[in-house]
Amino acid sequence: MAHSLGKLNRMETKKSSEPIPPMRRGANSYKPEDIRRWGVQRFMDEVAPKLPFEMPDFGFSEEENKRMDELLKEEREAASDGL
Repeated sequence: MAHSLGKLNRMETKKSSEPIPPMRRGANSYKPEDIRRWGVQRFMDEVAPKLPFEMPDFGFSEEENKRMDELLKEEREAASDGL
């Protein structure tokens, strides 16, 4: 049976001081239980990118890039309107 949120909030967690390994080849994420073991704040401090992510040039035309920017803007506006 699942723990209630209150119980989870009160749980004592011992954060491991073991080194956080690089992501395994072929994996696209870390396991949640590993992140909890290392400590979320420590994980974010060590693993989260410090600089903006640079997108490679995928060869889209200026028109295609402009249309994608418009679609993203429309999505952000719809999300802020609660749609």
